[in-house]
Amino acid sequence: MRKIYAYSLLILLTACSVSFGQLSSTGLITNNTARSLGLERSWYMQAAKNPFASKISDVYIHVSSTEADWSFEVTEGDKSYFIRDKDLDNFGRPLGREEARKQATEQSALIRQNGGESEIVEHTVPKVYMSVVSDRGDVQLLNAESGELYWTAQVGNPKFPTSGVCTNDEYTVVVSGIRLFVLRNTDGAVVESRQLAAVPGAGPVVLGKRIFVPSVENRVEVYHLDRFTWQPELLPSTGRVLEQPVLGNRSIAWSTDAGNVYVAGTAKASMWYRVNTLGKVVAPIAYQAPGRYVANCKNGFVYCIDEESGDMVWRQSLGEVLTNEPVLVKNRAYIVSRDKTCYCLDMKNGEIVWAQSNLQRIVAASGKRLYALDRLGNLMILNLETGGRFKTVSAGKIDFVVSNPLTDRIYMGTRTGLIQCVREIHQKYPLLHVDETAVAIATDEEEVNNQPMGDDPMAPAANPMPPAVPANNPFGGNKPPANNPFAPGNNGGGNKPPANNPFAPGNNGGGNNPPANNPFAPGNNGGNAAPKNPFQN
Repeated sequence: MRKIYAYSLLILLTACSVSFGQLSSTGLITNNTARSLGLERSWYMQAAKNPFASKISDVYIHVSSTEADWSFEVTEGDKSYFIRDKDLDNFGRPLGREEARKQATEQSALIRQNGGESEIVEHTVPKVYMSVVSDRGDVQLLNAESGELYWTAQVGNPKFPTSGVCTNDEYTVVVSGIRLFVLRNTDGAVVESRQLAAVPGAGPVVLGKRIFVPSVENRVEVYHLDRFTWQPELLPSTGRVLEQPVLGNRSIAWSTDAGNVYVAGTAKASMWYRVNTLGKVVAPIAYQAPGRYVANCKNGFVYCIDEESGDMVWRQSLGEVLTNEPVLVKNRAYIVSRDKTCYCLDMKNGEIVWAQSNLQRIVAASGKRLYALDRLGNLMILNLETGGRFKTVSAGKIDFVVSNPLTDRIYMGTRTGLIQCVREIHQKYPLLHVDETAVAIATDEEEVNNQPMGDDPMAPAANPMPPAVPANNPFGGNKPPANNPFAPGNNGGGNKPPANNPFAPGNNGGGNNPPANNPFAPGNNGGNAAPKNPFQN
């Protein structure tokens, strides 16, 4: 018997955002249209909404780290028989994993006894949740792979808009108006509800029994479900938090409208460090295991940041306004500019692999294909490696698509609540875009050795180049890390900047030896030797 374990169960929470497009009709892609593109409809459903709900406002995708579905494929020549753990026995009870394995073994043995050849392939697929919320507080939880609806609930006052939704293995969390609602995944019951300490700036994030709520009051609030009191812990930052934070391995990251990126530990809710970007980050940050954040700046810079240290792994200037979140798939980062140009960057060094115009949003990716929307809202299929265009289909009947960096599934729908999942033909099991490296959320004992920020976390905001700092904390200490962009000498003090410091002496008129690839090197503002411009004809 041969066993093939298709997918790993150790996967992080990741959010998928919803993008709204044309509003011309109420239909979706037909089976014939899908098959002409090498696709097929996996499932579709009508989301329940109350009469006052006008549209779907947010969709969140969560890949469970603890729950999975198992199936055993028994092959006989070109034929395959599937026995699943969810199949029912003669008494109407689920078989379970071991009984399904037993029946598959017996079936395979019977085939061999009759002179045939047979193998058993075991498929392990983590459970994928999809939570959907309308702008009037209608919440639904369903299986993103099968389309099975688990439950529907109504939270808050329909007069108050919802800020967003988030789901983990246990709970689905919704912010409606200035109230926080926690629903149990098993039955949709509201287990907690309370008024927030401040006006929320975006949707929440839930990790275990901790809920992180971004606020317009220059902070992220942390609520603990397992504590008697619901007084939040505060993670202060300079500027309003207007985008949903993103979870890393052992941390959480968010941007502010003041132009900074903040990273805090999740086990002890303590600030780790701040990254001062050259421009404002106005889009959600993306995370790739095992430890990198990617942030887009409005002024065209893309930052790749080491999760543990805050060091800059690489920086790339695209020369265009960036207002969309990065989409990270395996070893590539896909960046779509405001001018509708998609850049494919190598995650190792930030180099541009290819660029394609007339794209407004990345939808999903498979092993060889990249799915995107063009500027007219049509579904476009590209070559994943080269960016070459393969096919385009009119998507005038689609109101929104979900940007899905987790799997190869394409999720689309209408504002009236019709949702459809499309997959590539013969791709029965989802292709998960994760590293094979086992990644787990840290416990309190595994928390990284980072100290909280100083008593006044707002003080450094006025100076983008603070003095000497410890390895993981830009707000105190005496010894900067090797690649610390905030080291002495970056604002006129000290004598020796870090090796790859983008603010080294000479970049603003001082010094003689700028970094090799520094876009601010002498000559760019009146100097003589400007670096080569990749956007210059």
